[in-house]
Amino acid sequence: MAMALTVGQFLNSHNVDFSLTRHKHTDTSFSSAISAHVPTSQVAKAVMLKDQNGEFLMAVVPSNRRVMIDKISRMMGKQYFLVGEHELSDIFQDCEPGAVPSIGQAYQVDMLVDDMLFDQDELFIESGDHENLIHVDSKQFHKIMHDIPHKNISGYRMMFSDGHEGRHWEWE
Repeated sequence: MAMALTVGQFLNSHNVDFSLTRHKHTDTSFSSAISAHVPTSQVAKAVMLKDQNGEFLMAVVPSNRRVMIDKISRMMGKQYFLVGEHELSDIFQDCEPGAVPSIGQAYQVDMLVDDMLFDQDELFIESGDHENLIHVDSKQFHKIMHDIPHKNISGYRMMFSDGHEGRHWEWE
């Protein structure tokens, strides 16, 4: 599979200039960045949340950061919870499980984007499969996200370290 049809139609209908960056099959946005040899801070990761009324919210953060769900809940005035992959197949029907593109508006999903992504010169977005990233420059990213609210919603950072137990990734 390549890019999800819904995402391609959205990008084309909004005249977004993009290219696809192919990488080996991966299971996470962070791993996709590593495999594609792009900075993990430039890959926009979609994290799906749901409130107590069953309303979805897509939180988009850099792939090397964690979503601060408690902070989002306080900002939005309602409690949010992580959504399991099995709950997303009805929304993202043309995507492989776990490869949610961080373009929620293409799927009529409300979004909140982390401020850090707007500081990047280039960005990469999951395409709906596990082997391609959508590559856009900052101007195109701003075009995609022009009416999407953004705040500081991420914390911690994934770091590569040389500890006494060997080399590994850990949260800072």
